[in-house]
Amino acid sequence: MMLKSMRQAKLGDELFDSKALDTFREMQDGKVAAAMADHAPLGIGKAVTDFLARSQSELQPNPAAATDK
Repeated sequence: MMLKSMRQAKLGDELFDSKALDTFREMQDGKVAAAMADHAPLGIGKAVTDFLARSQSELQPNPAAATDK
């Protein structure tokens, strides 16, 4: 979706605009999106993932603290 939105926000008409080029770009965008999905999360997704991981670890009881009391 991000790549599609970026493609729609053209700054000007292209010199070699054709259906074949559009099809190629769609295929290329699909490959780029798949490669991005295979790697670590970026931006807000990474921030949310990190936040949830920290909050889950804080909610886990600490067995060492329970034996000290």
